Amino acid sequence: MTASNEIYDEIVDKIATPKARIILLEILKKEGKPEKVIQACLKALESFPDDIYIRKLLAETYFEQGSIELAKIELEKISIKIDDLSSIFKLQAELFKKENMAEKAINSLKLYLAHYSNDQDAAQLLSELSTPPKEEVSILPTSTLAEIYYKQGELEEAIKIYTQVVNDFPYDEKSKNRLDELKKIKETEEYERSKEAIINEKTLTLIGVLERWLAIIEKGRVVNFSHQV
Repeated sequence: MTASNEIYDEIVDKIATPKARIILLEILKKEGKPEKVIQACLKALESFPDDIYIRKLLAETYFEQGSIELAKIELEKISIKIDDLSSIFKLQAELFKKENMAEKAINSLKLYLAHYSNDQDAAQLLSELSTPPKEEVSILPTSTLAEIYYKQGELEEAIKIYTQVVNDFPYDEKSKNRLDELKKIKETEEYERSKEAIINEKTLTLIGVLERWLAIIEKGRVVNFSHQV
């Protein structure tokens, strides 16, 4: 074993963090020492078996060396680990949804569903977020709409709509004339209602007078009868 290899072995043994190990392993790989990278990765995984970065570097090195089956085994282990961790994307999507960040929530759900395609709740949420909100249909004031209100007995509403139509289309003579007609109808109805109210008031007054006269007459009859007796 050469002095340089002994130095690498000593460094690998003493580096305690996975990140530092990755840096060293990448240096080894760049220097064209794949066998040393494989050995160092295997040794590092003894202490850090769940470190997917070390395992990824190992899989890449196996593949470059032509060890396809060994690379496949490592990639399978990485895939299982990623599947386990990918559930966080659903939680992330729900968080983004609460913050009204729909686009980010959609991206997180797509990543999640790539691993959990059978999750119907997540698929439904993705569908809801991806569907643009329906815009309220604004009802434009038209003479046709005004006439519908008029036929339903909503004279005031018909006048309001015709007024808006005339404001929007000042050269619409037909709507102007119809608006004038409706206003006259309203005035006539108000006059008739006013006239009817006056008549009713007079009638009630007359009835009141008659009732008082009848009471006086009835009282006089009773007095005359008692004198005769």
